[in-house]
Amino acid sequence: MTTADEQARWDAIDRPLGWLIALGGCVLILDQTIVQTGRLADFAPLWNAGALLVIAAIIGLAVSGMMLPRSALRTIWRTVPVAHLVLQSTWLVGFVGPDVDAARPWLWTVEPAVITLLLLIAKPVVAVAVGLGFSLVPALTSLLTLGRLTDEILIQTPNELGNVVYVAVFIGVRIQLERLHAGEREAQRQHERQVRAAARLEQHAVLARFVHDEVLSALSAGMHADGSPSQPLRRDARNAIEAISLSTGPEPEHDRPLTSTDALALLTASLRRIDAAFTLETECRPSQHQAKVVRTIALAAGEALRNSVRHAGPDTSRRVEITLSATLIRVCVRDDGVGYTPDPHSQRLGVQRSIVDRMADLGGSARIDTAPGRGTEVVLTWPT
Repeated sequence: MTTADEQARWDAIDRPLGWLIALGGCVLILDQTIVQTGRLADFAPLWNAGALLVIAAIIGLAVSGMMLPRSALRTIWRTVPVAHLVLQSTWLVGFVGPDVDAARPWLWTVEPAVITLLLLIAKPVVAVAVGLGFSLVPALTSLLTLGRLTDEILIQTPNELGNVVYVAVFIGVRIQLERLHAGEREAQRQHERQVRAAARLEQHAVLARFVHDEVLSALSAGMHADGSPSQPLRRDARNAIEAISLSTGPEPEHDRPLTSTDALALLTASLRRIDAAFTLETECRPSQHQAKVVRTIALAAGEALRNSVRHAGPDTSRRVEITLSATLIRVCVRDDGVGYTPDPHSQRLGVQRSIVDRMADLGGSARIDTAPGRGTEVVLTWPT
């Protein structure tokens, strides 16, 4: 377990458990200890001072247990049971009252909370065993000091042995806290796995689109080239290099806001690299746009134009309309080529991933209108 995991577990289990135990101790103080204030006169001031320090420590844990440093809490958790044990084993030494047979240490009233603190520094089995021993200490002190059990101690000891039930209750609380922490950790790990998986899928999708849009175009041109590199091969190779630069350039540069004029220039230049002959119509209003949005739309529009160049026919004319405003980016790529029959079940990479999915991931939309013999129109809109 790493230091961070250990700290998270401690903050989720030990710290709140210690605070709950201290709150329970305060309830005992209000319910039982205050009733015993009349017995303070039967004990020496020094013994009473030590007992009151134990009481003050329990109250302090309840007040600031969720804020104190870990080292301070662990010191208090260890010190309180030790101090309680010392006081319980010296109760006859500190007793100054008239009737020892009617006496008992008034600090016994907070023993359930004290022995439950052992859960924070020992295993549950050890805490239960030691807790039972704590309840027997006043009786053992009576036997060793007086050679017998006093009447009050004989009556109260069986009742105090029942304090171990208090420990058992908090063992159950600890188990629940551990289950909650384990559930939260698993949920966090699941979320991290989902984020990593989504990032990997996005990387794969970007790579697949790039391979299809640029690399396959260059390879296709190369397959049909004879002798020295042809003009189509040179053009596609240049486009691939520029696309790589567009996708992998310096991050701060690409993330800067673009004016509508710069965005229009980027879109136009990207499309002109694919087809220099298309007719362009623009509507550009003063505005600013995220560079990532403009680059992604340029790639999607480029794939639509490239599909037209490849498949629409040799005598096809193409028209591109670009609209930019403060609330809209719209690019329409239209041709009068042969068209085709759309297949709603087709998962063709060029259309589905490089155009439709690319715009959907961006938060925009892509509409494709085509039919055999009447050309193709691809409309990209952001936002939807």
